[in-house]
Order: sequence, then structure tokens, then C-alpha cells
Amino acid sequence: AGMARKEDLEKALGKIENSVERVRRITHQLLGFVRKEESALSEVDLAALVEEAVAMVAREASHKDIEISQNVDANAGKLWSDPYQLRQVLLNLLTNAVHATDRGGRISVTVENRGEELAMTVQDTGKGIPRENLERIFEPFFSTKPPGQGTGLGLFVSRGIVEKLCGRIEVQSQLGKGSSFCVILPKHCEIREDLKEDDRLRLLDKIRDIARPIVQ
Repeated sequence: AGMARKEDLEKALGKIENSVERVRRITHQLLGFVRKEESALSEVDLAALVEEAVAMVAREASHKDIEISQNVDANAGKLWSDPYQLRQVLLNLLTNAVHATDRGGRISVTVENRGEELAMTVQDTGKGIPRENLERIFEPFFSTKPPGQGTGLGLFVSRGIVEKLCGRIEVQSQLGKGSSFCVILPKHCEIREDLKEDDRLRLLDKIRDIARPIVQ
């Protein structure tokens, strides 16, 4: 009986640890997004940015024998933007691609010149996104991952960053064949207005709602 109680206690503690970690990830992402901060604009070395982001997911990808290729147009020209926030966007897209791609699949990262704009695309050979979910994937807390495995904030935060940097994200997906996320940015950005105060307060309320069951 004592052993059974110990096992039950260990399971309960494990669930608590997982819940606390999920809250930590959610609050970290949300607070980083809603906090009022000035973007640090500078000239972005896109080749270095792509290489760094790919290196950060390389270990997880190798565990699934996923090949990641990089192709940065040497004639893409200069990009004046926020390299730190762009790295977060690219890392979010790459992480999602690794999670969506089956063992032995492929992921590609390409950067191409489109005149006054640059296009950075992450394409995978993963499961694809159902048509009914395509319009919802950028909603906060919407996730197709199993419970506890995703915050549902990566794409929401990524789109917010890209729009703040004067850009947009385009998505194409086909079930069973994979998805493509294309971040399109002007070569020179004039920072747009940050989150409206009503939206900021709404997201902070979300943080409190998620954390309340854990801290009570």
C-alpha cells in the first residue's frame, strides 16, 4: 500500500511539474510579446541568421533523421530590421516544421530577393494542415499538438512580430505533403505601432487565467 501511494504521489508531482513548465513557457512567450519594448533595428545578416536558427533545431531534427537545407540568395541585398525578433520568428517556424515532419523527412529554408522585399520561406514534408485549421493557426492558444505539448502561441507571436516589422506571413499547406510558411519583409522597415492597449490587457488576462489553477 505504501509503495502504491508513493507511485501515485510521484505521478501527481510529475503532472504538477508539467503544468508549471507549460505555464512558464506560455507566460514567457506572452510577456515577451506584450511587453512594451523598442525594436533594435540594424542591418541583418540573413545567411548568419538562418544558419544560427537551423543550428538551434539541428539536434532535435537529427533525432528524427530530418534533413534541413539552406539556400540564401547571394543577391538578396541588405535588410534593415530587428535581427533578434526575426530569429525568434524563424526559430518558431523551424521548430514547428520539425515537430510536423515524420522521421526521414526534409525541411528547407530559403531566402530570395523580390525587388523591394525579401522572402524567407520554411518548407517541410510534414503532415500538412487541414483546410479548416488554416484560418485558425494564428489565433492565440490554438494548437493541433497533443495536450501539454504546445502553447498555441508560436505562430500568434510570430505573426505579431512580422507585422510589427512591416511584413506578412503567407501559408500554403497540403495534407500528407507538407506546409510552407513564407515571411515577406520590406528591405527597410519603419516600425509600426505596437499592440493596442486593449489587446495587451486581454493577453495579460489570459496569462492570469492560465496561471490561476497552478498557484491556487
